Amino acid sequence: MKFLKFFAFMLALAFAACSSDSGTISNGDPGNPDNPDNPNNPDNPDNPNPPSGGGTIYFPANKNPDAASAFYNGWMANFYVTFGEEVSPADEIYYSDDLLPLLRQSARIKFDQPTETVSEGIGYGMLVAVFQGDQARFNALMNYYLAFRYGPAAGDYYMKWKVTGFKTGKGSSASDADLDIAASLLIAHEKWGSTEAANYLQHGINEASSIMAKEVNPESHLIVPANDGPKLSTGAVYNISYFSLVAIKLFSMYDTQRADQWNQVLESTIAYMKKVQDAGNGLWPDWCDINGTPTDPENGSSTGLRNDSWGLEGIRIPWRLVWYYSWFGDDRVKEMIQKAAAFAVNVTGGDIKMMISRYNYQGEVNKSGIGIGSAGHMGAFCSLTMIDPQYADFLNTCNQVVLDTPLGSGTIYFTPSIQLLYLQLLNGIMAR
Repeated sequence: MKFLKFFAFMLALAFAACSSDSGTISNGDPGNPDNPDNPNNPDNPDNPNPPSGGGTIYFPANKNPDAASAFYNGWMANFYVTFGEEVSPADEIYYSDDLLPLLRQSARIKFDQPTETVSEGIGYGMLVAVFQGDQARFNALMNYYLAFRYGPAAGDYYMKWKVTGFKTGKGSSASDADLDIAASLLIAHEKWGSTEAANYLQHGINEASSIMAKEVNPESHLIVPANDGPKLSTGAVYNISYFSLVAIKLFSMYDTQRADQWNQVLESTIAYMKKVQDAGNGLWPDWCDINGTPTDPENGSSTGLRNDSWGLEGIRIPWRLVWYYSWFGDDRVKEMIQKAAAFAVNVTGGDIKMMISRYNYQGEVNKSGIGIGSAGHMGAFCSLTMIDPQYADFLNTCNQVVLDTPLGSGTIYFTPSIQLLYLQLLNGIMAR
């Protein structure tokens, strides 16, 4: 009888283990905070962090972190370049003596014009590197950020939005990049700790202080797109895909001097995102004003001219929402994801290959005629369905399509960067 009881117990354990492969986060999944081996589990004596209180998401049954990691390696091979690879020792005389030691240990992410780098790319590079546990590349990209901050002597720790090679930075800031860079620094502190040589925590707090000072509108308590410009810095226009809820939450935890202010920003941001979504078909416009009305930012972007659509800007919103919900939970965020997920499955008829690259924010829902959605677009719709097991078939098929889309050989960096972020999210590499 004891043997039969033991056999039944072991059979139940085996069934539970098999069930976890269907897509839910199980106690055995490294991404589950309840897993006793997870360093973020509060019951783990080695846990350096408080419990995250994350929400439940469902991974695809075909979750493949090895394939996502292979894509990461290819992305780095294509876009990551070190100072030593690009600058010969003979040319070092043209660089500032103050910055040269830092630049020698730096690397950048090549932009569409490979001789240039944008702060957005550094933010993406630092995020994917920290999720991947690639500290060497992370540190090199961090050093590039440190070398091209706007004005650290004056307390402006955000980065200039475009830099030529390893030489000259120009222009105002881009707040999405600043949020991503700061978030990656605080995540690096959680993952690796901070030292005098690599003080991720202090760099992250410094960046957060500048964002609060120059990139938060004091009336709306929302993040503006840049620190300068008649529309971009004044609260006349917002880009919801810039709003990193994870970054804002981390600021409220670590930037303790401004914790109340960051909590206010978080509450205002979630409320605003929900208001704008509820006024439309289920997604968000690429650019809008304080009332949620689609608005041209007048920055010369094609997305600005098509501001009444969810498109190339908006494809980042699902990643930011699902990432936040999985780490910190929030029923309001879950509700937004659920509403967008229902739209995604309905508008494609349950076939991700029917996705197009832009959808009207309001009015008649368009289902064709605007071009096939990229792997980044598809990743956005995939991630939304991680919220509910009823979408398991859609999620599995969708994840496979994104996994099977190879890294392009061209120089356009944005789409493969977004594809990589979604691959990390969908395949468990972004778990806290």
